[in-house]
Amino acid sequence: MVPKAALVIVAIFSWLATAVITFTVLTYGPITDQDTEQGSVMLVAAEDADAASPAEPLPRFGAVPVFAFTNQHNQPLGLNDLRGKVWVVNTIFTRCNAICPTMTGGMKQIQTSLSNQPETVDDVRLVSISIDGEHDTPEVLSAYAQAFSADPERWQFLTGEQTDVWPFVQDGLKLPVEPGKPGDAMDILHSGKL
Repeated sequence: MVPKAALVIVAIFSWLATAVITFTVLTYGPITDQDTEQGSVMLVAAEDADAASPAEPLPRFGAVPVFAFTNQHNQPLGLNDLRGKVWVVNTIFTRCNAICPTMTGGMKQIQTSLSNQPETVDDVRLVSISIDGEHDTPEVLSAYAQAFSADPERWQFLTGEQTDVWPFVQDGLKLPVEPGKPGDAMDILHSGKL
């Protein structure tokens, strides 16, 4: 079996005063047989647009574990559905009034940019994973997706049980998520990276 070229992009991005996200996907490569056994999708870093030479290979952080969550249409969606695609992932929760709306707006800008590149329609997916599954039901995520004019063919909003989602985010995507402390502005603290 020939493994497909696929990965998750974690973008290190620059926020400008207008909340524009700049990032550059420099490269991605085939997954080895060993990678396929571990989950078949590699987690790599995309470099900031102002970063070092694109001739240097991107670091690989490990394999993304197999997962299956529920999307905004109350349909299961998991690793097998995203195989062979490049995905841009963020973690959000719809009750967040801090960074989540800005991050989701950034994902919308990426969607707009990709819509001007029709050759990417089959290859690139946007994935927003809710870290507040108790509140963010498929119905809530569907309304949130509509508020940001998310293209349901390209942009998936996923939810699941906290006991499944948080370990996936922490161990699989290598991004922090934890409960807020009393007095914190947010109930859930999480990464602002894509």
